[in-house]
Amino acid sequence: MSKKIIVAVLGAFFAVAATAGDVFTTLDADMNGAISKDEAAAMPSLVEQWKQLDTDASGDLSADEFAVYEKSEKDAAGEAAKMKDAPKSSSTK
Repeated sequence: MSKKIIVAVLGAFFAVAATAGDVFTTLDADMNGAISKDEAAAMPSLVEQWKQLDTDASGDLSADEFAVYEKSEKDAAGEAAKMKDAPKSSSTK
C-alpha cells in the first residue's frame, strides 16, 4: 500500500476519532495518560516533530505537549487554506 493511501486512511481514521472522542485518548492505547513514540507511530507528522514536542525529554508526550502539536497542525491547516483561497498575482510586466 502506498504511503499516500496509508496517510489518507489514517487521516480519515483520526478525523472520525476526533469526532467521536479525543485524538490524544485514541493514541494513548495503554491509557497511561501519555503518548509513547510507539503509540505516535500512527501519525508520521507527530513523530517528525517529536524532539520539539517532548519538552521535558521524558520520552512520552503529555496531554499538554500533544495540545501544542494539535494547535500547530490546526494553524498550519488554516494557513494552507488561506494560501489556497488567496488571489493569484499576475507576473505580467
